[in-house]
Amino acid sequence: MLDRIFDLAKIQNKIINFSKPLKKKYYDYLVHEFGILFTYHSNRIEGTNMTLTLNDTREILNNTYQIETTMDKKRQREIKETINHQKAFQYIFDALEEDIDIITRMKTLHQIIGNEVIENAGNYKKRENYLINSNGKEIEFTKPSFVPLRMEELKKEYETTWQNLTAFERAVRLHMAIVNIHPFCDGNGRVARLIMNYELIKWAYPPILINEKQKLSYYSMIEEININTDYQNNPLKIGDITLFCETIDQLSVMTFKNMQKD
Repeated sequence: MLDRIFDLAKIQNKIINFSKPLKKKYYDYLVHEFGILFTYHSNRIEGTNMTLTLNDTREILNNTYQIETTMDKKRQREIKETINHQKAFQYIFDALEEDIDIITRMKTLHQIIGNEVIENAGNYKKRENYLINSNGKEIEFTKPSFVPLRMEELKKEYETTWQNLTAFERAVRLHMAIVNIHPFCDGNGRVARLIMNYELIKWAYPPILINEKQKLSYYSMIEEININTDYQNNPLKIGDITLFCETIDQLSVMTFKNMQKD
C-alpha cells in the first residue's frame, strides 16, 4: 500500500512538472489511445455497443470506419454512442481550466453522451428509474422530484467537506453519488465514470479504465458500498469506499505504465 501511494505521488509530481509539449503529448495519448479503450469498455459495461468490436471502435474514432447506407438503426445508434462518449472524454480536457460548477459539468457530459440517443439529454430525469441487484432486490433510485435537491446537496458536499479528502476519495464519492441518485433517465454509469476521471485528471493523476471483464466485480463493489444506502432520503451517505479507492489507485498506476510502453 505504501509503495503504491509513493508511486502515485511520483507519478503526480511527474505530470505536474511536464513541460508544455510533454503535457500536450500526454493529453493526446489519453484522448486518442487511452480514450478509445475507455470509450469501448465504458459503453460495453452499460450494455451498449455490443455489436461493435474494439477494432470497430478504433476505426470509428479514427474516421476510417466504413459506414454503409443500409446499416440498421441499432448499428447507427452504437456508432453515435461511440462518437458521443469520445467527445465527452475530450470535453474533460477542453474544459479543465474553465470555472464550471460540478453540476454544470455533469449535465454537459450527459448532454454530450446523450446527443441524439438519450431522451432529454443534459437534463434531469422525469420518470423514476430502478435496477434489480444481484440478490434480486429492486433498487429504486432518487425520485425525479427530489433530484434537483439531492444534486444541490452533492454540489455543496463537493465544494466543502469533500475538498478535505484525497483526490481518489473525492473521485469515488462523485462516482457513487451519481450512481445512487441516478439523476438522468439513462447514461448515469457513463457519466459517473467520466466525472470520476475528470477529478483524477484535474489533480494530475492518470484516469482509470474499468475493463468490461471487470464488470461483475465492479458492480459487486458498488453493491457492497451501498448495502445500507437510503436512496430516497440520503443517497450521499456512502458506505465504506476503501476497496474502491485502492482499486482505482492501482488502475491509475496501470494507465501510466501502459502509456510508457507505447
